[in-house]
Amino acid sequence: MTTAGTETKTLGQKAVDRFTEMMIERMEQMKSVGWHKGWIGGATAPGAMPQNVSGRGYSGSNSFFLQLDTALRGYSMPVYLTFKQANDLGAHVKKGESAMPVLYWDIMARDKDGRKITKDTYRKMSLAERMQVQTIPFLKAYNVFNVDQTNLAEVKPDKVEALKKLFAPPELRDAEGMFTSKALDRMFEKQEWICPIQYDKQVPGAYFSPSKDIIVIPRKEQFNIGKTSEEIYKDGMEYYSTALHEMAHSTGTESRLNRGSHEKFGDAKYAKEELVAELTAAMVGNSMGFDKRILNNNAAYLDGWISTLKENPKFIVSVIADVNKAANMVLEEVDKQKMALGEEPLLDKNRNLSADATKDKIVFENASIIKQNSRDYAVRASFQGRELGVKPIDKSLGMLYFSLSEGTEKNRLLFQTLEKSYGDVVLSQSRKRSHQMKV
Repeated sequence: MTTAGTETKTLGQKAVDRFTEMMIERMEQMKSVGWHKGWIGGATAPGAMPQNVSGRGYSGSNSFFLQLDTALRGYSMPVYLTFKQANDLGAHVKKGESAMPVLYWDIMARDKDGRKITKDTYRKMSLAERMQVQTIPFLKAYNVFNVDQTNLAEVKPDKVEALKKLFAPPELRDAEGMFTSKALDRMFEKQEWICPIQYDKQVPGAYFSPSKDIIVIPRKEQFNIGKTSEEIYKDGMEYYSTALHEMAHSTGTESRLNRGSHEKFGDAKYAKEELVAELTAAMVGNSMGFDKRILNNNAAYLDGWISTLKENPKFIVSVIADVNKAANMVLEEVDKQKMALGEEPLLDKNRNLSADATKDKIVFENASIIKQNSRDYAVRASFQGRELGVKPIDKSLGMLYFSLSEGTEKNRLLFQTLEKSYGDVVLSQSRKRSHQMKV
């Protein structure tokens, strides 16, 4: 219930406000120290992404903002737990501590009369029954606390020490003292990114050319400018961060994620694209265990970004949606390299279309949701080798799909969209085949 001049916000809306406040705070910090402070902190081991106390990792914007929270508050590690999880471990949240929101998408189902259907009932429905159900996606959130906000270290000291070892800073391993990423090195050497990357020539700066569809970055040695072993080690991270920034730009072309972002230097779209590239490089770098300092040529945008976020907090939703898609595209390719090297991939590899298997679940082939030139959205798929055609879907559904990181939630949304769009065709085809077999 609301009164005049007030508004009751959902947890999801409150989470967006909190994320916006964090971004403004971090930008103002970065500005105050001459832009040398990184977005995150870069003090964790490679591949050590934020996780809950039981070991399950967070993904997408949740991963980024929990790592950012860890850096802003000076926590010892990016490990979080709910109030209930703390209690189950015999611990408690310290008095006066503020929670961090974790966002996720859920789906509400209603029958033809508008009555709500429980998740358990929906899972047990046959395909024909699901065809009569309306599904509505919506944003939800729940609260978590960093382990440092609890007394877990007192009641479970061994568990906390074991967690700290997972997030210990990496040791200097490179013979020349610079940080090394075998996965990115392999990608550059074998030219297995979505466009060519020139990395072996001495050039004055890094850039992505949309017209030529090529990335140019200076040689790694050109980044070796530190005076101490720690600075030189981080110079290696800066080399890869610079490459990731330009790789993020290359995802935005019309034939890829189509951000319509390669406009003139200095305009609003260009400024937003630079923020998307900055945060994508930071998010991917965070996943790989290193930070990203803001590029000198983007320092001029800080005031504009801060002003825009203050005036329009929902701006961060649009930015993070683009960052999630670009970061996932980069991480998918990084994982291919890591698996080729025999290393553990960063993303969950559960690619099942739905975790909610049913007895009559159908298996679609070549299934995808696409954004058309008209900027409308559609779904396409095949079934038993037969093309089912392209069918339009609601724009809000398409925008939601592309805002999600790869994983169970995104796969579930795709499967439900396929059921809605093609279920009647598949049922008809299956019945026809069954009839022919009986005859």
